[in-house]
Amino acid sequence: MDWGLGHVSRTIPIIKNLINRGHKVITCGNTDAKTIYEEEFKNLEHLEFKGYNPKYSKGNNQGVAMIKQSPKFFKLIKQEEEFANKIAKKLKLDYIISDNRFGFRSKLTTNIFISHQINIQAPPLIKQIMHAINYGYIKKFNHCWIPDVENKEKLAGKLSTTKLKNCQYIGTLSRFERPCKEKSNWTYKYLGILSGPEPQRSILEKKIIKEFNRLDTKCAIIQGTPNKKNKQLNKIDIFPHLKTSDFLKTIEKSETIICRSGYSSIMDLSILQKQAILVPTPGQTEQEYLGKYHNKISKIETLSQNKFSLKEEKNHFPIIKINNKKLMIESLNKCGL
Repeated sequence: MDWGLGHVSRTIPIIKNLINRGHKVITCGNTDAKTIYEEEFKNLEHLEFKGYNPKYSKGNNQGVAMIKQSPKFFKLIKQEEEFANKIAKKLKLDYIISDNRFGFRSKLTTNIFISHQINIQAPPLIKQIMHAINYGYIKKFNHCWIPDVENKEKLAGKLSTTKLKNCQYIGTLSRFERPCKEKSNWTYKYLGILSGPEPQRSILEKKIIKEFNRLDTKCAIIQGTPNKKNKQLNKIDIFPHLKTSDFLKTIEKSETIICRSGYSSIMDLSILQKQAILVPTPGQTEQEYLGKYHNKISKIETLSQNKFSLKEEKNHFPIIKINNKKLMIESLNKCGL
């Protein structure tokens, strides 16, 4: 979908499970996805296919920005269905697992859709229309895997609540497999982790750099932009992208994480058990909902991007921890994988 690298990284545990079960896996996505998969896996075939490449507004109304781009999205959904049918026939595929790509399915395969946003939280005027479109596409897949649990305290809250018959909860997905090691001496006071579509990714980066420059301490930023070079700006170490092992080391060397309240980040933080500050993308209703939801159930600080400031020192908390490894195994078995 190109909503951010989290949609790529959260498929890593699924691929690992499939390989461990003896399946041959072929990945598909854009150039950035290829970079991440090549870092994590050796000798996996990768098929390049363009993403939706959504563009956010510079302001607070992302809903309108998405509606304006919807003709492009619908056109690409049709193109990806044609591409999926083509490769399914050519490569004799048995299964297609699609992370939030609505058209990536084939009549020749068993099709699995991955999404945590089943019950979309949107402004009242467009909520019903978005639900109808979302449900319509999800029903075309044989299975829908929801990366959450069915407990009262869900990681995605209302977003993952559904009564659709082809949906099943598979537990949270993260490329990280363990909590951070406890430390008392930090290399970085804050680590800013950036993600998501432009121009909002760059807007937050500038605000974080401004705040970090004001502090008399060492900080770091992971930009979420693969294929660029590391650099240093005063006391700020800037990494365009880090492979999982280096990413984890950098997180463990940092006292507090600053990141978007995107769901992949929420799942990572739940595994890592690292204290954090969430900054929702302005006008992005999913992130604004998750920010408020985890401010309530996880006691995590959520800051407005428009008023972003680190002047006031506060106690910070991690996202609630959910243990659910068995759900993935049950879901793979249920789908014959």
